[in-house]
Amino acid sequence: MPLFHYHALTKQGQSQKGDWFGNSEKDLYQYLNRQQLQLISSRIIKPSSKLLLFSKGVSFDTLIDFCIHMDQLHKIKMPLLESILALAANTPSKAFKAILYKLHHTIIQGSLLSDACSEHPKVFDPIFIQCLSMAEKTGHLSQAFQDIEANLKWKQSQQLQLKASLRYPLILLALLMALIGFMIVFVTPHLQDFLQLLNVNEIPFALKSLLTLCHYLQHYGYLSLILIAGIIFISTVLCKASIKIRELWQKIYLSLPVFGLLSKRLIITDFIHSLSLLLGQKLELISSIERSAETISLIPIQKKLISIPQAIKNGSLLSYACNDTKLFKPLVIRLIQLGEESGNLPNLLKDTAEFEKRNTFRHLQTLLAWTEPFLLIIMGIIMMWIVAATVVPLYDNLAIFDL
Repeated sequence: MPLFHYHALTKQGQSQKGDWFGNSEKDLYQYLNRQQLQLISSRIIKPSSKLLLFSKGVSFDTLIDFCIHMDQLHKIKMPLLESILALAANTPSKAFKAILYKLHHTIIQGSLLSDACSEHPKVFDPIFIQCLSMAEKTGHLSQAFQDIEANLKWKQSQQLQLKASLRYPLILLALLMALIGFMIVFVTPHLQDFLQLLNVNEIPFALKSLLTLCHYLQHYGYLSLILIAGIIFISTVLCKASIKIRELWQKIYLSLPVFGLLSKRLIITDFIHSLSLLLGQKLELISSIERSAETISLIPIQKKLISIPQAIKNGSLLSYACNDTKLFKPLVIRLIQLGEESGNLPNLLKDTAEFEKRNTFRHLQTLLAWTEPFLLIIMGIIMMWIVAATVVPLYDNLAIFDL
């Protein structure tokens, strides 16, 4: 069923806009007549947006607000269907509004909330759906929304920390590229014309190299950009079309000395946190591991994590199975062993995830602390090169003027 955005008039002539989920514009007209409204115009809102091509299309803030409101509305005993309609009427996201109306329609047909959410895997991940499914069995839906909210906030804070850590180095890198582009486009061509006017025969090596780079970018820069964009586009298409190619690229990325290691640690931290959440919902261990592994986007890591349930079925302990994957640090393995021995595995896993998160970002901050002066040194070297290529030849040839 499509989602309609309508514009109608009341009996007093006041304009009223809203959204309605139904079969056709004729049904919308009848619905508005029952509400004593006169339909003026309507259009169908598609549930997807351009953002869905590159991301989930629904932000963390939107999902967190959804959990908060559902928790509050459940506490005041508002029926589930009414709660979803109330949220759909007030959410600013058109994509999420359409999804909420679809949830409403699916639940009316007899599905559970978790089953309705599972039809939108780009928005609701397996952890979200599994928590709702367990809550529907136990009746603790309000607590489930609180746990999901905490999990979303944890992931959001991780994402924000990562962006904040990378912001300054990326700004420096952008300034560096802008400086090079400015000198090549606006300074170097005029300098070359000026030196030709002075009949300069001997061109210094620094200026010759700068002129060579300028000539290359002016004549072949666009082709280089098209080639790079083409390689990225073809690689993206191939990765989406073939799982083996995507896995190969991911293995290459994970083999990188610094970024691959940091990415692996962040993914494992997220896995441990998801596992602690599901175990706290009283889901059995094997199912918790399988659902947590489904949230991992890197196939090489996901394959190793999926092997853990099979090892447990064969009689191995969780700590031994995790150790066999070679993904977990010895300290994490030891903490898992303590959780198994004490029977307090969910809480220990949660504390371990927090510890690993702080430790990983501390290493990232240390790395970036060295990266920033390195970029500044690179900028200084390029500035020295540009000065040697532009200012020095000018001073050397000022003698021809009668000052």
